[in-house]
Amino acid sequence: SFLENSTSGAFGLSGGLPGDRLHAVLCAAGYNIRWLLRMIAKKGVAFLWRLYLRLCAAAAVPLSWPRLLRKLVVNAFTLSAPRLVVD
Repeated sequence: SFLENSTSGAFGLSGGLPGDRLHAVLCAAGYNIRWLLRMIAKKGVAFLWRLYLRLCAAAAVPLSWPRLLRKLVVNAFTLSAPRLVVD
């Protein structure tokens, strides 16, 4: 029957239907968004800046990354592209 196939791993998952993993991921994402909104309401917007700084430090991302990205994009459109020379 259908239930026997779903529990025996016929769908390639260890327990459950194919949507079970997606459901778990979406529940976790919803939990994180609710947590973030609660913290913003409780601690104010300054909390976001401190969180951003902490995440940048944890990921070893320089705080000047927006300026570096802007410079990269501007150079990509203003510098001439290398030309292919055909003999």
